[in-house]
Formats: sequence, structure tokens, C-alpha cells
Amino acid sequence: MALKRYSKKEPLVFVWVMVPYTIFINMLVLGTCIFDSVSLFARSFLSSAIYLFFVYAIFGIVALLIQKRFPSAGDMFRRIAIMLPVFYVMNAIMVPGIFYIYGQWLLVSCTPKPGMTGLTILYGCVVSTILTFINEAIANWEAWKRSVTETEKLKNAYQRSRVLGLRGQLNPHFLFNCFNTLSGLIQENEDKAEKFLNEMTKVHRYLLRSDDDLLIPLEQEIKFAESYLYLAKERFGDAIVSSVDVDQHLLKKNIPPLSMQVILENIIYTNALSKTDPLHIRISSANEHEVMVTNSIHGKTVVQNLNIDEGLDNLLNKYRMLNADNVVIHEDGRNRTLHLPLFDEKEGSI
Repeated sequence: MALKRYSKKEPLVFVWVMVPYTIFINMLVLGTCIFDSVSLFARSFLSSAIYLFFVYAIFGIVALLIQKRFPSAGDMFRRIAIMLPVFYVMNAIMVPGIFYIYGQWLLVSCTPKPGMTGLTILYGCVVSTILTFINEAIANWEAWKRSVTETEKLKNAYQRSRVLGLRGQLNPHFLFNCFNTLSGLIQENEDKAEKFLNEMTKVHRYLLRSDDDLLIPLEQEIKFAESYLYLAKERFGDAIVSSVDVDQHLLKKNIPPLSMQVILENIIYTNALSKTDPLHIRISSANEHEVMVTNSIHGKTVVQNLNIDEGLDNLLNKYRMLNADNVVIHEDGRNRTLHLPLFDEKEGSI
């Protein structure tokens, strides 16, 4: 299992800072006699480096605990304000440890200089301060780069969802079926034909809308779903039974656009339709934080659209990149329910 680091560059920072730090701290503790021979220099460096490595590991654990408690980029100065006093106390404990090791274990022939304890502690505090700011700067730089990358991925996912929505509903097969249904209604019932054309217009207007919001009000998605389901029921008749029951106060909350389109399309394309055993679709709300889409399961041997799951996968990926709760899917063999988290506020546009 990989060790958790404050930043990806932490090992490199450790090498570049700790090598000169170890040499200089030995000079403060033992004086220039460490340079009397290569053997003496090597023994003093190796013994203190081992000690400081374990000390640095403890510093790192403390830093990670503080970072875990205050993880956001906006908490940077709060983290620093907590870390530095803790590190200063740790330096006041760590430095006497070096003097004790050299004085009691006689690892080198040089004599420790107790009068330099205060200066050595001060030096350790200065280095701890520098290391803290360096690691914080690197960690925040890495977080910023990740956010830029995730934003670009989200833009691509959003644009892809629009393409998938258009490709799924504006293809010739879909248009042919809509116009074929409309043609039949014109001959049978002009009022129903007019309503069908009106709902068809609403669906296409929604899919062709020009706004670039990452999130839209749930109310718009519900209106689209109602129009979409109306077209589907006119086309398939009693083979589809649907209902929409969402609390009114949730309609102002937000959801990624085209969510209902990819879900309803997935349901209709992947389930067998029969008037004797109709497909039940229900859009509802169970709490303040999510909307649910439930459908009965009717096994289908051949799925006409081989890419039908692509739109749903894209929606799940979009939720992950929005740092939201994941879309939860429950399936018991008879019914499948998708739980879509809702957003309280619009969080941006592209």
C-alpha cells in the first residue's frame, strides 16, 4: 500500500532540503570537527539522517492529520497557523534528542556542544517553516491543476451529453416514428394530433436550447420528462404506464441537463414493451436531496441501440466530476431505481 503524502513532490522536497539541513544541523551540534575525515563526516551524517528521517515521518503524519481536518484550499492559512506552533514544539523536543544520542551513544568522536541547543532549535523551526510553506504551495498548485483538468473533463462530458441527447432523439428513426404516430393521429383525432405536435415541439426545443449551464432547475427536466413520456405513450399505447410525483418545493433545486432524457431513453430501449405486461415508469421524490426514477424490468433479448448505455455512463461520470454524491442504482430483479442527487444552487456555467 502506497504511503499517503502531503503532495506528490514531497519526496523530492525531502531530498533537496533534508540533505543540507542534516549537514548544517551536525555543524551546529558537533562543530566543524565533522569535516576532519570522510569517515567521521559519513558516520555523523548517517546517524543523524536516520534519526531525522523518523522525526520527519512524525512531522508528516501530523501534517496529514491537520490537512485531513481542514482539506480545502481556502483553509491553507488555517492549516499553517496550526502546523507551525505544533512543529515548533516538536523541534524543541527533537533537537535535544540529537544531543542525547551523540552524548550517550558515542557514535562519533566529536563532542556535542550543549550551548548551541537554543540556536539549533531556532534553526529547526526556520526549516520547518520553510518546508511547511513549500509543501503547502505545491499541494495547492497540484489541487489547482486537478481542478482545471476536472473542469475540462466536465466541459467535455457536458458537450458529449448534448451530442448524445441529440443523436438519441433527432436521428431519422426517432423522427420517423414520431411523424408516423402524428400521421395516424391526424387521421383519427385532430385534437390529439395537435397536442402530440405541441409536446414533440417542447421536446425538441429543450434538446436544442442554447444555454450552457452545468446545472438547470429540476422543474425544466420534469417538464421535459412529461413531454417525452407523452410521446412515448402515444407511440406505444398501453405498453407504457408512467407517473410523475415530485414535491413542488424540490423543483427549484438543480440537476445536470438532459439527465431525464438519457435515463428515460435507456429505460425504453433496454426493456421489452407489451400491452399485456406494461413497462411502469415513475419519477418521484423521497427526500430533500434526490429525485428517483423507478422502472419495472422486462428482459429484452435484442437491444436496437448498441450505444444506449453510453449516455447513462456519461451522466454517472458527470456527477462524479461535479463532486456530488454518486448516482445510486438499486435493482431487485423486478424493478430498478436510480437515485439522482439534487444541487441546492447553480454551481457554474461553461
